[in-house]
Amino acid sequence: MDHSNVWAVVLAGGEGTRVRSFLQQVCGGSGLKQFSTVTGARSMLRCTLDRIERLIPRERILIVVSSHHREEVERQLAHWPRHNVIFQPANRDTAPGILLPLAHITNRDPAATVVVFPSDHFVLDEDRFMSAVERALVALAKSPGKMILLGMTPQAGEETEYGYIVAAARRPDIREATPVAGFVEKPPLAHARELIDRGALWNTMVFAVHNATLWDMVQRTSPLLYHAFRLIQMTLRSGCPAHFLEHLYEAIPKVNFSSDICEPLASRLCVLPVGDVGWSDWGTVGSIVRTMQKLGRFDALAARMEKNQVQPVWHAPKPISHPDLGSATIS
Repeated sequence: MDHSNVWAVVLAGGEGTRVRSFLQQVCGGSGLKQFSTVTGARSMLRCTLDRIERLIPRERILIVVSSHHREEVERQLAHWPRHNVIFQPANRDTAPGILLPLAHITNRDPAATVVVFPSDHFVLDEDRFMSAVERALVALAKSPGKMILLGMTPQAGEETEYGYIVAAARRPDIREATPVAGFVEKPPLAHARELIDRGALWNTMVFAVHNATLWDMVQRTSPLLYHAFRLIQMTLRSGCPAHFLEHLYEAIPKVNFSSDICEPLASRLCVLPVGDVGWSDWGTVGSIVRTMQKLGRFDALAARMEKNQVQPVWHAPKPISHPDLGSATIS
């Protein structure tokens, strides 16, 4: 299909507080998850960008970052088009993080289709993952007023760590996007297993949506945020002064995209099952360690943790091959 009006937004402004000190010990540097190189020769952000560029050219990939991460950003994104690196003056949760680059995209291409990607997810089978993104775009073309979310098959041992998307169909067809019935955020184990039995999927926060649909969803659920970022969009045309953006960010509330925008409008969403692609959010130390176990890098990680007085509690299962293992930086 024609992807000439498809744009990507990469969310890279988070602080990763739950894993930051751990990553400082393991990787050195700032410990910011998106800028850390845990395995291979590329940071999490570079892995994400390389995946996206298989489908969307970098001229249409916008990266939203925090202004107080500027030194790290300048080092890792020196090769990126300057006008596609969007600095936000403060972290106001995920909805403003999406809307600021969306304002830029709207000015450049009002009819854009937008795909949003967090920058700190690990994906083992990148080809299959990006094929799922392309299938989401095909599904969106069939249902242009919807938002198409990628839903990941839950894995044993991590049932309580993620939010769940509950599909309207008990067992959603892995080949089709299915209407969403609701969301459940990090349920206790017994409830999580019930959800999995019903065919619920992990919420990846990777989604495809038309520009106009996304603005409409924000207007319906958070009018204050809608008007603030529409104002930003208009001022961008004449060169938005930095102090104006800073003052506006002081006034806007924190708004979570999943709970405050998506959940109230679940009927406008569809979920596309992805299957097992070796995906993990890496939002906790446990999720990072489990992934490294599967990659056969547990011993190297355990040695680094022991050196830094971090006591491992897992045993390594059979390794899985991965193209970056030959240049792993944690050995």
